[in-house]
Amino acid sequence: MPTRAQRPRLPETTPGQLAARQAWNQGLVGASRPADTAMPYEVCTADSCGSPASGLRAPVPGMVQVRDAGQNHGTHWYCPGRCTVLARTRAELRAIPVRPDGDR
Repeated sequence: MPTRAQRPRLPETTPGQLAARQAWNQGLVGASRPADTAMPYEVCTADSCGSPASGLRAPVPGMVQVRDAGQNHGTHWYCPGRCTVLARTRAELRAIPVRPDGDR
């Protein structure tokens, strides 16, 4: 007997199947957006966001200094909010030790 993966998929054509699919998709119909056009984040427009920290004073008042745990990554200034959260998250992920096989 063929496995479930080998069986041909029947089209959803009955009114009940179409209604169930629309309910599953929360009322959305049609094709989804291509993955390459969907931006996972917005580009920051703040001046000096992500700039290397060369001193103790922020280039713009209100900037947050984030030290990265990576070997070749230093301390940078980020705007408060989303950019700071992303930078701290990247720093925490880089701090995870690498296993001998190369995985984290």
